[in-house]
Amino acid sequence: MYQISEDQVVRNEFYTIPYTWIRSDKPNKSICIMLPGLGYTTQRPLFHYATGLFLNHHVDVLQIHYQFAKNEKYKKLPYAEQEQWMYDDVRAVTYEVLKNTNYEQFFILGKSIGTISMAKAWSEKSFVQNACGIWLTPLVKIDEVYKAMLNSNRPSLCVLGDKDHHFNVERVSSLKNNPLVRTFVVPGANHSLEISGEIFASIEALKEVMKQVEDFLIRYKTY
Repeated sequence: MYQISEDQVVRNEFYTIPYTWIRSDKPNKSICIMLPGLGYTTQRPLFHYATGLFLNHHVDVLQIHYQFAKNEKYKKLPYAEQEQWMYDDVRAVTYEVLKNTNYEQFFILGKSIGTISMAKAWSEKSFVQNACGIWLTPLVKIDEVYKAMLNSNRPSLCVLGDKDHHFNVERVSSLKNNPLVRTFVVPGANHSLEISGEIFASIEALKEVMKQVEDFLIRYKTY
């Protein structure tokens, strides 16, 4: 059985960040922090099934439902400040929700724009140290994201489609130079890791991606 907490963290009098925290009745020592994309929410298939996988393997899940894209003040900021806003949202929820917990292992699973916050987390040593990363459709054309994976000293799984407009063959190929980074490219898949116009092929692609996530989880889960 699981306890599902749906709440929000208050950033200021005008702005809150909703989250969903799913915990086992029997305390787990591992947790996965999920960072969705701009339009690809935690209700979409990749996050829905990944949540099930982690729970099946006795890993709690914290889904952060940041709302920055709906904020007019955010939209007017320079891009660098928007990135910092995203990361500050992630950090605020994580610290507030987990401040009195005893988790000993962290996974971070992010998609698309969520991988920008992952990259920033990788560079900040005080933030969920020694986390394992699952990078779904990472924005590899952004130097900060690419370098975070290329130079990572933490186990990572990178999953992309070769029809994703963010795909860069040279950068993805170079990630193989880091033995801690496993890359999995889905042929014909777009930024949603779906095959455009092909329902059953998209379902098969989703199945293969979930297998990769589960294999990674099983390999690196220590608690």
